[in-house]
Amino acid sequence: MVTRPEHPRGIRGIEILFDQCRRRPGQNREERRRGRELPLIVLLGRRGSGKTATLNWLGWIASTRPHAAYDFASDAPRRPHEVAARLAFGLSYRHRNQPPIRFPRLTLGLIVVRMGLSFELGGSDPRDELRQALRQIRKDGAGENGPVLPEVVALLQDLNLLQFPGATLLLSLVRSGLPRLPVGLLWRTGLAWYGARQEYVGLDALVALNRLHQSETHGDRAAVDRTLCEAFVADLRAHYARYDRDRACVLLLDNIDRNRGRQFLDLLVDIREHATTPDGREEFDPLLVVATASDSGRVPGTFDPASRGLRLTAPEDASYAAWERARPRPAVDPAWRWYPVVLRDLTADEVGKLAESVPRLAGAPPLVHRLTYGHPWSVRRLHDVVRRAIARGDADTALRTVLEADWPSPEADAPPEPFARAALRYLLTDATDDRLAALTTCAAARELDAAVDAGLLDDARHPLLLEEVGARLWLGPPVPEDAGTRGGHGSGYLPERCHPVPLPGRPVLHPWLRLLLLRELATRPAGDAPDWTATHTTLRDWYHTQGQPLDEYYHRLALGELETVVDRLHVSLGTLPDVDAWLYELYAVTAAPSRDPVNPGPPASRRALRLAEELAPRSFRDHRALTVLVTSLWLATDPRNRLPVTAPELNHTIGAMFRELGTHAQPRAAGLLHEAHRYAERA
Repeated sequence: MVTRPEHPRGIRGIEILFDQCRRRPGQNREERRRGRELPLIVLLGRRGSGKTATLNWLGWIASTRPHAAYDFASDAPRRPHEVAARLAFGLSYRHRNQPPIRFPRLTLGLIVVRMGLSFELGGSDPRDELRQALRQIRKDGAGENGPVLPEVVALLQDLNLLQFPGATLLLSLVRSGLPRLPVGLLWRTGLAWYGARQEYVGLDALVALNRLHQSETHGDRAAVDRTLCEAFVADLRAHYARYDRDRACVLLLDNIDRNRGRQFLDLLVDIREHATTPDGREEFDPLLVVATASDSGRVPGTFDPASRGLRLTAPEDASYAAWERARPRPAVDPAWRWYPVVLRDLTADEVGKLAESVPRLAGAPPLVHRLTYGHPWSVRRLHDVVRRAIARGDADTALRTVLEADWPSPEADAPPEPFARAALRYLLTDATDDRLAALTTCAAARELDAAVDAGLLDDARHPLLLEEVGARLWLGPPVPEDAGTRGGHGSGYLPERCHPVPLPGRPVLHPWLRLLLLRELATRPAGDAPDWTATHTTLRDWYHTQGQPLDEYYHRLALGELETVVDRLHVSLGTLPDVDAWLYELYAVTAAPSRDPVNPGPPASRRALRLAEELAPRSFRDHRALTVLVTSLWLATDPRNRLPVTAPELNHTIGAMFRELGTHAQPRAAGLLHEAHRYAERA
């Protein structure tokens, strides 16, 4: 019995798409035999988004029908025909009340190219050698309990299956599957297929295939791969033409952006592109491929001008009908056959449901969601960290310092490291040290494009960082800056058009990754790489020359220039067109990061008062309400300063400062009082 894996959250749309594509529609057997075009579904997601877990779940759904899985990252690079052999091994498993899929064409081809025969000029007739070798295979394979072919033993060794108990059972299964086949089927079907597809007849076709295999030229090796992969597809089509099955068989391919994964799939797509019946009609194979990748730059598909990259489909928007409607007619290339579906982050509700199975997490899931923005791997790990931290002491203090909690070091004898550093290392596993340093510097900018334009990266290769980060899906739309992101009520109610010089709205780093990178930047000592002060100073000055005041004052606040920021906001409150424009500016500027965002000692509201008086003594004296409001909103950017989550402490301070400001801001009073209401406690 197949063990049921855990059901990933947020993939309902993918499950529906999977079911739509697996079904073989038709009113009669002939229609189902003919089949239909199927997409090559690619589940894209940044590292830790749950791609493998989703693939495992789909495998469980498909477990009662022919299916096979292969992980390109867990094996040495293999040629396409070797991958096809391993997939055929999985597909040939016998399911209850269903005839097994047999692969006579592929099996015969594998025998010919992997028997070790080498035909030399001047030697014996290669056809005689081939006949003798095949006779021996027929003799060895005769009988229900005959010996297993060495080819099968080698295959099982490659898959690391012989080391486990029960290998004898696996070998017996192979006798009735791949490559053990009825001799007549192997000869009649396999030999006829090879002879009919080229100028050679009978054994001459197999001799030609063997000679191509012995060649070292790229073209000859590619011809062998194509022939055997075509045999793989032809065997599947023949089986489904003979048996009226209600579901297509499934291939689940993990990490296709690694170790020649694309080479196999490109060949499969090309075979589909040129598949026709003898009478010239399109021929469809009953094979649904679901693959995963973390690098969208390695996946074909339709280009999206808006995102300057691959056109991605959200799980909730994915369907077979939508894919079919988007098919270009006529198609200029086969890229339309690929259907990239991007895995999304978890919602606050889904994060809360995950926490139901973890004791002692009352009140923590909202903080976990606000920190990670629902990144699946980080949510699970942070739940564990929070549970252990709460068990050791005061809940609020533990939650404020959760990113500094101990996490086991990857080095056996090394001391534990902060969870934030361990999480960053996991998320950017493939990044080199210099790329990580460059990305840490770039994280200071609100938008990654601006970091490059401002000259933060002096190495000519580093601008490629933009392309790499985008391909790894770490860029996304900006988060709306308003009361909803500071613990208040409401989000997205301040449109960009309300401000004379709005933010550009270009893609930004994922907020969770950026938070971790900013932590690294804050602790970076002055030296070869720009530290916190040098980086934000460069950005402040560059934005000043570009005439973009919101970003200029954003970086001024990051540098602690609170006095200057308050002066700007005091003037703009009376000069901007209306209160919405001023609120847009207020939230845009106070979204700035802080070098020391959290202090576990005093409550956040008390710290806001002290920080306001310390950084802006003149403004604190002359414009106290505005100074405290700006400081409180600045601290509220970090969700760890909005505890307890049931009644965030800073909300009272922010609401009080909005009300006090409103009493002295005629004719803007009504708008400010309405904004104060967004921070009021509600049952």
